[in-house]
Amino acid sequence: MRRMWKLCVAALAAVQASGASATWYEAISKHFHVYADESPQDLNAFASRLERFDAAVREARGTGDVDPGASTQVTVYVLPSVEAIADLFGNKESGVAGFYEPRASGSVAFVPRRSYKGEYQLTSDSVFFHEYTHHLMLQDADRPLPLWLTEGFAEFFANPIFNADGSVTIGAPPKYRAEALYDQSMAGLPLNKMLTGDYTYLTALEYESIYGRGWLLTHLLSFDLKRRGQLTRYLDEIAKGTPPLQAAQTAFGDLNQLDRELYSYFRTDKFTVATIPASKLNLPPIEVRPLSPAMSELMDDKIKFARESKRYSPAGLAAHARDIVRRYPDDVRAVTLLADMENAAKEYSDAARDADAALKLDPKSEKALLAEGTALMNLGKENPKAADWNKVRSYFTAANRLDVEDAEPLILFYRTYAAQGIQPTANAVDGLKYALVLAPQDSRLRLEAIGEFLREGRLDEAHETLVPLAYSPHTGKAHDVVRKILEGVDAKNPAQAMAAWQAAEKLYEED
Repeated sequence: MRRMWKLCVAALAAVQASGASATWYEAISKHFHVYADESPQDLNAFASRLERFDAAVREARGTGDVDPGASTQVTVYVLPSVEAIADLFGNKESGVAGFYEPRASGSVAFVPRRSYKGEYQLTSDSVFFHEYTHHLMLQDADRPLPLWLTEGFAEFFANPIFNADGSVTIGAPPKYRAEALYDQSMAGLPLNKMLTGDYTYLTALEYESIYGRGWLLTHLLSFDLKRRGQLTRYLDEIAKGTPPLQAAQTAFGDLNQLDRELYSYFRTDKFTVATIPASKLNLPPIEVRPLSPAMSELMDDKIKFARESKRYSPAGLAAHARDIVRRYPDDVRAVTLLADMENAAKEYSDAARDADAALKLDPKSEKALLAEGTALMNLGKENPKAADWNKVRSYFTAANRLDVEDAEPLILFYRTYAAQGIQPTANAVDGLKYALVLAPQDSRLRLEAIGEFLREGRLDEAHETLVPLAYSPHTGKAHDVVRKILEGVDAKNPAQAMAAWQAAEKLYEED
């Protein structure tokens, strides 16, 4: 965020996909793992565009690249249409055209191959680039980001132009927000209301305007030389605990004057963009390959399973997958996927059996090692004293050796101690803290780390880790309780903070 003003963008052509092919393909690169039912050529072009975008955003923001690993790679599922996305999301009337879910086990995104067309309509590309920008922001979430900035910043990057010379232009206006921006410039959500961060009683139109006006304010603060540095000061104030509106007044000055400038800025209809030259974009190689027959048949189940929605029963998905795996017992990925579904369905004995079968096919399958360890850990909870906890942990340590930049083995290793009913070792705690470094986008993991800091009495570290979560607009049911943890920490009251943490932990499990 500190280098955000270095930036720039315009509109982008929708993904051109060929007709459905007979086989699903996957494209694997440093930052993405894309699944799509389209030609290898189209999939390669799509994955290349994603990598160019990643490189352009990192260069524009002045942030470094990350080491490759399962926790930093986004898995992208390409669905046939916006309607299919809405159905997967669970609300056909929602208007959702794509979505992203941050996870320590590997973040996922769901995007449509075909979307609405037209200069002023939202495209599938814009949806994805908006969501992927969120992913990149969360990877260096060292400070709280208010909703207007979170969404405005994502809109800032959502409409890149991929130029023929390999360069990428960023910063162009989201034309699909034009109508809402015009309405709100005339009479709508006041700027000071947007800056309070309190959106409890907004109308649907007012809430939607946060995206457009958030983009407009982000753009103005990024490119207006007179206001350079104000956005950083604003975020610094919030990080110190200053109420958002007061932080805005401190950083931006007279908000009525800022509102007048914002209106004038919008009415000029001329917006600065910036182009990142191809020479600045370091693009990794991309491998495109067909999925096996088993995995092609399982893709519908895999997508529903990746959604992690209560609408899709893990037991039902496992039952259907089991029929397919019976026909392809030598496909290690298919057998491992079945074990994962069985773990989610709490069919731990079946999961252990199938994970063991997968490991016989490939002893170095990290996913199979995690599935086996998870199954045995949950079986061990039933009789902790009789379980072989060294064996359970051996699966997670083996998985960690295969990918030291994957947060999931570290998290699961730490959780074995709670399952056993004993205090985690220093090594396990260190692993949990490093997992948060690898996957700062996972709020559930962040909460676990906060709990550990509270238990150790390390309130300063608890505060630093907690602030991005406490001010996050996406905390869900636990939002108010998370803020109570912060109140306890800031009051130097560990008991109050721990009681609030326990309440938040319960809400996270339910949400």
